[in-house]
Amino acid sequence: MRHDRIFPLADAASYPGSLTLDMVFFVPKTEGLPRRLWLMTPAERPKVAIDDEVFEPRAVYEGSPCWIDLGVTERLSGGFGQLRIEGISPAEAEESFLVVTAQVEKVLHGGIEKVERQLWGIARRDAGRTTITPSRVTVGEPVCFTVRYEVSDKGLPPGSYVRFAVPLAFSTPQAKDPDGPGGVRCWSSDAPVSIFSIERSEESHETVDIVCFLEEGLPPLSSFSLSYRTERTYLFPCRFHQIERRYWYSKLPPLAAAVAVDDRMLFVPLQEEAGHQVEFVAGRAERLHLFLPGRRKAGGRFLLRGVFTDRYRNVSPTGPVHARVHLVLVGNRKEIDLGTPERRFVAGHRFEVPLPELPPGVYRAFARDADTSEIVAESNPFKVLPEESEELVLYWGEIHGHCEMSDGSGSLYEMYRHAKEEGCLDFAASADHACYFTDNQWLWMQDVTNFWNRPGEFVTLIGYEWSGKQVDRNIYTYRDRLELFRGMYAPTSSIDVVWRHFRDREDVVAGPHHTLHGVAWEHHEPTVERFAEIYSMWGASDSPENPLAVVRRTERSISVNEILNSGAKLGFTGGGDCHEGHCGFSSEDPKRQGKVPHGFATVVPYRCGMTAAFMESFDRHSLIRALRERKTYATTGARILLSFSVSGISMGDEGEVESAIIEASVHGCGQLEALEVVKNGRVVHRLESSERDVSLRWRDPEPLTGENWYYLKVLQADGQMAWSSPIWVRRL
Repeated sequence: MRHDRIFPLADAASYPGSLTLDMVFFVPKTEGLPRRLWLMTPAERPKVAIDDEVFEPRAVYEGSPCWIDLGVTERLSGGFGQLRIEGISPAEAEESFLVVTAQVEKVLHGGIEKVERQLWGIARRDAGRTTITPSRVTVGEPVCFTVRYEVSDKGLPPGSYVRFAVPLAFSTPQAKDPDGPGGVRCWSSDAPVSIFSIERSEESHETVDIVCFLEEGLPPLSSFSLSYRTERTYLFPCRFHQIERRYWYSKLPPLAAAVAVDDRMLFVPLQEEAGHQVEFVAGRAERLHLFLPGRRKAGGRFLLRGVFTDRYRNVSPTGPVHARVHLVLVGNRKEIDLGTPERRFVAGHRFEVPLPELPPGVYRAFARDADTSEIVAESNPFKVLPEESEELVLYWGEIHGHCEMSDGSGSLYEMYRHAKEEGCLDFAASADHACYFTDNQWLWMQDVTNFWNRPGEFVTLIGYEWSGKQVDRNIYTYRDRLELFRGMYAPTSSIDVVWRHFRDREDVVAGPHHTLHGVAWEHHEPTVERFAEIYSMWGASDSPENPLAVVRRTERSISVNEILNSGAKLGFTGGGDCHEGHCGFSSEDPKRQGKVPHGFATVVPYRCGMTAAFMESFDRHSLIRALRERKTYATTGARILLSFSVSGISMGDEGEVESAIIEASVHGCGQLEALEVVKNGRVVHRLESSERDVSLRWRDPEPLTGENWYYLKVLQADGQMAWSSPIWVRRL
């Protein structure tokens, strides 16, 4: 493990008006290992702090460049922190480096390349270069990569090692069958090369490392090659170009290389410009997706929106398929001709068709092949309410997205654009991990989120994910700024600290996600924690018996049903935890659902979920109110319409009744399988149906004793599900 790290301060973030530069700090975890900090900078009075520890200059070594000894500390036990620098301008930062080394006896001097040789035995510029074939890969397709490693004009000494990174989501590398899945082989005409080891990485829990051994080293400007076959690749488009494994989530391209020159195995990454890149691109357009609103009152102006994608729901650069389609709207026993998408395209891959004025009813849109009349796409159901109706309108969205601001990919700006345009969502939110971005980055992340918030058109929430001792919680506000708490920072590593700050505030709401993954529920704060994410790309958390139940469990795993039985009163949301920057409309493989990784992790096997929110008005305040008052329900991604009540008490509410009379109405996105009434954690009534539109009325024959909770679970024939938020009743 390489414990010595070099931080180029040119990478530090700034924000207008802030006197501080900052960046995410990481060193490998080691208790009690002393580390010395050195600063190389032209600035005259720099100040360096890591979290709460301020490092004062102990000695200054004048010269060109100037090195400042910031002393030895044993407090840096490792992990993530916040590096903050004052007194260094952005221009000076271009020439500044912070070095954190476990080799405390060494006095650093000279340029940064000389320091690299002092610490690691080799400078990054001497570590060689790589090229890879292919460098452009269609998502989801099997591929055989061949990387060529070429050493610099200095060569490599005998006993050197070269390490190649393979994403854990790909086929497991193995050297026994080079022509099979994960097969690895290496060869060279310049020097002997062999596979030394294939093991899970010490530096990233999402990477497998292939280490090659060069017993005789490599002569100057010589090379060797390595091939690797994988049946599994990423399902989402992205360009992977980072060469240095600075963080566990650094987006390394497949077979990114690092070099060690002795048995210390201090692997040094190549220079960024010397490494290769790999781009995963969408395939040809094969699918058309149609979107209608959720539930609206008559009299409004509504659109049918269509999006063309490849087989994995990625926008394809090849243009639309099924462009020769005819669109119809079916409802109230009528079929309304909407014509063709021609002259309705707002981008090369999507169109918008205005709908005529519609009377109350439930509608679905269909796209038929203009030549064969075959149905090639079907929309979600759309319910039009009477103008005078007192029922709340329903909006669709997803509030648990991740992007490159933490351990995901894609820009924050692009995430919101994708959610609005390709995902056709009404609302969205990032919930990036607070520990993985800086204070300055948080300021402009909020700016970007506020830019995309357009009441009446598209709503965004300021939010983030806290990850500490009691496991993940997502926190949101309707305001344009939110106080930031980091779970990996010792003073705020307990959720109790967070709850004390936000307790009784109506502008804030929070909730856990994938509870079967694990959550310390004894720290529940009911005035803040008002919802549970019952489904995400990890799977379902309602019950361990659910066929979509979260696979990865811990000793803290607890189902949502168990949480409700503990007395908590929570609404339900459906989310993503999508790390592709594709909030609400993530990539998927419908033929192998649950069997292939959908993101960077091998344990994320499902597509993004969805949240339905009943809102009084289309703005942030109403969305936070819907989350706080449990006026939401969750789905696995299908925009299933449902209503649910118990003896006249609405979803999310509580009250007193003489007996429990269950009433429900469901409009599916396809053929339904069953409606299940769940009471106190067990199914007490099941109505099977193969229709798309089903109503249910059932009286619970058991007399009510104490407080009871009910919710409705919907199962479609295609495996999609929905869960209403619960209702709590007591005997009148």
